[in-house]
Amino acid sequence: MAPAGPDHGGSGTPEPDTGTQRRLARRLVALQSAHEFAEEIVLWPAVLRHCPAGDALVTTALEQERQLKRTLEELAHISPGSQEFTQCVNTLAGLNRTHLTYEENQVWPRLQDGLTARDTVRLARQWSGARRRAPTRPHPRLAARPVVLGTVGLAVAVVDRTRDGLTAR
Repeated sequence: MAPAGPDHGGSGTPEPDTGTQRRLARRLVALQSAHEFAEEIVLWPAVLRHCPAGDALVTTALEQERQLKRTLEELAHISPGSQEFTQCVNTLAGLNRTHLTYEENQVWPRLQDGLTARDTVRLARQWSGARRRAPTRPHPRLAARPVVLGTVGLAVAVVDRTRDGLTAR
């Protein structure tokens, strides 16, 4: 009879596959970083233009995104398989849930009310383009203002993508 344990179908907890965790964490960091960049350069300015009390909506959203980016930055530097890594992933998941709930319940209905069909198509194209040109790492100290993101942010994205290519990320 084989001993019980992770490799033998017993009740033990299997060891984490740290290589897979590292790859998934890097991918999550890249996707989330690009997503937040696109929101900051395209969607939040639209909320300011088209929503009553848009400044309050954007202020809350940007603070949530700053927290997300700080946590993404931490995740990028923590060793997979560690308790700290697991805690960081759980923190990130909670921050994401809070942010998505805020967007879905507070922001998007108000923005939708202020947009025409043409506006919606234009914003979708702009967001998609911004997403493709976005940084692949979080930059929580980079000001979330379109003029900064459109210049410094795009330069940072080129550096990020160059680093990705050099490190096969």
